[in-house]
Amino acid sequence: MSDGSSPIAGFVLLVVAFVAYFLPTFIASKRNHPNGNSIGLLNIFLGWTFIGWLAALIWSASAIQKTASIPTVSKRTDDKYDQLERLATLKEKGAISDHEFESEKAKLLG
Repeated sequence: MSDGSSPIAGFVLLVVAFVAYFLPTFIASKRNHPNGNSIGLLNIFLGWTFIGWLAALIWSASAIQKTASIPTVSKRTDDKYDQLERLATLKEKGAISDHEFESEKAKLLG
């Protein structure tokens, strides 16, 4: 009466197959891969072919290039330059004299 298969063994086999099939997606997610969504889609739609699954696996394990951080200029420095430009504009329009411009510029720079 017993055919040698149990529901528990079938369930374990199903879980193992699921994990193996989606292994590239899990790896990409764990590594925070920037193309994680694309890897997941490739895995879902072409993973049933061994080539698609292998491509997704290789892609998920590929090196992730870190972009170099762009050095930021402190806001304080930007403010000084903005204030100097405004002072120069006021001087050109005649709103402040040369002496006032030079004294304000000296205060800003130092």
